[in-house]
Amino acid sequence: MLAPHDRTNFNTLCRAFGRGHVALLEVQRRADEAVVAAICAVARNGDEFLFTPFAILVEGNPFELFNPPVPEGGFEVTP
Repeated sequence: MLAPHDRTNFNTLCRAFGRGHVALLEVQRRADEAVVAAICAVARNGDEFLFTPFAILVEGNPFELFNPPVPEGGFEVTP
């Protein structure tokens, strides 16, 4: 079950994509200082643009990194 804040963030991203107010930016992750690609919502305040990072792109092949959910509950485990 998704947490309420995840649903809120997803809905915000959907609205931003619908309006074309998104950007893909390189950002530095604070935890390990790695440079990663982040999906950001973009807002404008006068001449200034504000970027709110909501998600980072998967590093590598997502099919190799994640197990998908199954209808009965739980996740499909692949070798």
